[in-house]
Amino acid sequence: MAWKKIIVSGSSPELNSLSVDNTVTANAFSGNGASITGVVHNAGEIASQISGSFTSLSGSIATRFEGLTSSYPELTNIPNGIMSSSAQVEATLNNNSVDFGSGTVTATAFVGDGSNISNITIDQSATVINSFTAQTSVAVTHNFSSKNVIATVYDANDAMLIPASVVTTNDNVITVTFSEATSGRVIVGKGGHIVSGSIPYANIIDRPTFLSSSAQINYSEVQNIPSGIISSSAQIDANLFNIDGLVSSSAQLGLGTTNNVEFADLTLTGDLVVQGTTTSIQTENLLVEDKFILVNSGSAAADGGIVVNGAGVAFGYDNSAGRWSLDSAGATANQTSISTDAFVAGVVDIDAGHSDISEYQKNGNIKIDSGTIFIYS
Repeated sequence: MAWKKIIVSGSSPELNSLSVDNTVTANAFSGNGASITGVVHNAGEIASQISGSFTSLSGSIATRFEGLTSSYPELTNIPNGIMSSSAQVEATLNNNSVDFGSGTVTATAFVGDGSNISNITIDQSATVINSFTAQTSVAVTHNFSSKNVIATVYDANDAMLIPASVVTTNDNVITVTFSEATSGRVIVGKGGHIVSGSIPYANIIDRPTFLSSSAQINYSEVQNIPSGIISSSAQIDANLFNIDGLVSSSAQLGLGTTNNVEFADLTLTGDLVVQGTTTSIQTENLLVEDKFILVNSGSAAADGGIVVNGAGVAFGYDNSAGRWSLDSAGATANQTSISTDAFVAGVVDIDAGHSDISEYQKNGNIKIDSGTIFIYS
C-alpha cells in the first residue's frame, strides 16, 4: 500500500500510461512534440492567415502615422478624450505638478492642512482682540456669525477680570459691561458649549468618607462595627444573613465533618474537591471550561469515546487499530470497547507543517502536498 495521487480539476496528473477510446481535447500541448504522431499540418492555410493579417495591420499602421508631426494641432486621426490644446496630458493629477499660469482655479473647498498655500487673504481669524480705556461698556464686533463664542477680559495689568455682564448682542457682536470705568482688553474666540460629564471621585471637594457600595471603603476605618460581622470570625451568626444551615468550619454552627448537609443552591468562590468513588451529575446542558477532557483515566491503553444514549451510536478511539472510529451497532454507556463500523479519515496537510508519519499511513487517509491530493490505499 502507498499514497496514490487523486486527479482533480486544476491538478497535474502523473500516469504510467493513458488509453482513451474517444477524442482528447486540449488548449495546448506541452513539450517538444517529438513523440506526437498522426498530426496533419496545412502549411498553405497557415501562410494565408498570417499574410492576410499582416496586410491589414500594415495598412492600419500607415493610416495612423501618415499625419503624425511634432505639433499637436497638426495631428490627424487623433483619438477622442485627449485634452484640447494640452501639451501635458495626465492620466491623473495625483502627485503631479500642474502649472495653470495666469488662469483662475475655482473650488468649493480646499483639502489638507494648507501649510503650502500662499498669497491667500483670510478675512476671519480664530480670535478677536479689542482694547479699551476707562470704559464701562465695550461692544466687540467679531463677525463669527454665531453666538457660540467665548469672551475673556483682562485689565491693564494683565489680570483676568470678571465683568458685570457679557451679552451676545447678535451673531457678530458681544457687549461687555463693568460696574466702574475700566481699562484693559477683551478677547473673543470661536467656541462652543461646555459639555456636562462625570467628575473623577478624587477631584470632588468635601466628599464623604463612606459611600454605599464603594470599593474605596477601608473596612478598618468603619466605626461601630457589630461584633458578628467580622470576616473569618468563628462568631458568625447564620441568622444575621437570614440563611438557614450556613456551612462553616466553626463548631458553633453545630456541623461536624461527618454530617450530611443539603442545600438548595451552593456557590463557591474557591475549588470544589470531591473525594469519593462515584460522582453523578444530572443536567440538561453541561458546560466545561477545561480545554481538554480526560477519559479512560487510571487505565492502561484501551478503547474509549463518547456514547449517545438512546441512539446507540458512539464516537471513539479504536486502540487495536490505532484510529478514531464510529460505532452504530447499539453502543451503550457501560460498554468497555468500541465496535467499529467505519474509520474516521485523517488529513495530513504537509503544506500546514504536518509530517507524513506511519501512524497516518492507513487506508482512506488523505495527504495534501503542494496542492496535490493523495489517498492512502
